[in-house]
Amino acid sequence: MKIAQRAAALVVCVGLATACSGPGGPGSATAGRGTGTATGPGATASTSANPLPEAGPSPAQRVDSSPRWKRVRSAPLTGASRLVDVVATGPGAAWAVGFADGAEDDEGVTVMQRWNGRSWKEVPLPALSGSGGFDATGPDDLWFAGGGEVSHWDGRRWTTRHPFGISDDKHFSDVSVDDGRAVLIGSGQSRSFIVAGENGRFELQIPGRDGAFNAVTARAGHAWVVGAKSRESCAGVTPMVLHSRAKDSTWEEMRLPDLPGGSLRAVVQISPTDVWAVGEIVQGGGEPYEADRSCPESYQRPEEQVTTPLAVHWDGRAWRRMELPLASGRLTSVTAFGPDDVWAAGHEAAFLHFDGRKWSAESASGTGTVKAVAAIPGTKDLWAVGAIDEWTDQGQDFVLRRDGRGPRG
Repeated sequence: MKIAQRAAALVVCVGLATACSGPGGPGSATAGRGTGTATGPGATASTSANPLPEAGPSPAQRVDSSPRWKRVRSAPLTGASRLVDVVATGPGAAWAVGFADGAEDDEGVTVMQRWNGRSWKEVPLPALSGSGGFDATGPDDLWFAGGGEVSHWDGRRWTTRHPFGISDDKHFSDVSVDDGRAVLIGSGQSRSFIVAGENGRFELQIPGRDGAFNAVTARAGHAWVVGAKSRESCAGVTPMVLHSRAKDSTWEEMRLPDLPGGSLRAVVQISPTDVWAVGEIVQGGGEPYEADRSCPESYQRPEEQVTTPLAVHWDGRAWRRMELPLASGRLTSVTAFGPDDVWAAGHEAAFLHFDGRKWSAESASGTGTVKAVAAIPGTKDLWAVGAIDEWTDQGQDFVLRRDGRGPRG
């Protein structure tokens, strides 16, 4: 999962002040194992670490509020605060990471909270030179990637490694762990790279290529990296997925539909033949420099960045775009209990649910931007984390939990 991320927005209520307020109040959700992508019950995915422009004008959309979502008190954080990632390994074990003491132009200091089954408590972190990715498989197996360092908690202490030595030009942005093997993505010298390793030894598997690597997941002997690449002649961007099997260092770029303006921000594996990735399509084709630094940079004002939510699915044979119930916005996180119980989330606490046949939408009213959602193994509940008034001096973190018992509301 990624923890260095700016305001990625799924706008669902533009121009309709009360459209997203229905019965019920602030929601709650999240859980699952891992930040990047998990396999089987409790699968969880990571959010993008790359800065995103705010979504622009969009048609008004009605998303009914669900009373299943409830606000849960998080550990007290000082100053402007936000939570950007969450991982759960069971009903009584979850971790959320984010920032405190931030401001409009300063993300602040990195913080971690742990759920012990009763309450959220802040826990210490290793000293890192920057914020990056986070993953966990249990209380004695936590991973952080920040700057050019990788830190591992074994239940007693943090051990920090420097796969590139002392380097100022390589920065990790996400990490996912599968059976003791960590897979990391990052960027350096204007190119993206992939590193993998175990037992403190790391191998540079893709030393550098054009394209934006936004999220990684490693589960059940498979690893997936999602992002975007430039289209021919730098005509905007299109989604990209890379795949690797077991401990093979060979990565295959998979065939996807050409979706001009499309970028993938999060990925979850239910099984090697059941994988979901979500993101957005930017009207007008997107900006090619995000995926290919050799393309000329072009800048658009935030209000011009009209976006459409994007979800693509791998069934073991092909990637296909899925029809979604929202006409505008962005998706930044995805998690799953199984093939017929997949959840995605984004701005304004809007959540999408796939029941094995189609997607539906609901919201947790009165809440800000959802940064990550995760399924809680052993339950049908969800955790979700995010921020209200993100990237302001008044920013406030929140934690939500969704009660999944009984018929869905």
